Amino acid sequence: MPSACDEMVAFVTSGPTLYEIIRFHHSDETLQRVVYLIEAEAVGTITDREVRELKRFYRYEYFVDELKKRARRRLSHTNEI
Repeated sequence: MPSACDEMVAFVTSGPTLYEIIRFHHSDETLQRVVYLIEAEAVGTITDREVRELKRFYRYEYFVDELKKRARRRLSHTNEI
C-alpha cells in the first residue's frame, strides 16, 4: 500500500505550474489512508511505522499548504502588473 505521502511527493516532483499547485487536492485513496491512520492512533492500534507515516504526512501537508500560499501570492503580484 502506498504511503499517505507518496501522492504529494509525486505531485511536487512533477514540476507543477502555480495554478496546479493551488488546485492540488488529495485523492480519495490518500484521504482514506489518513483517516485510517488518525483512527488507529485514536484507539491505540497504530504501529510505529504508521505513526511515522502520519507524522510525515502532517509535515508534507504543511509544506504543500505553504506552496499554495506562495503560489497565490506570486499570481496576485503577477496580475497587478
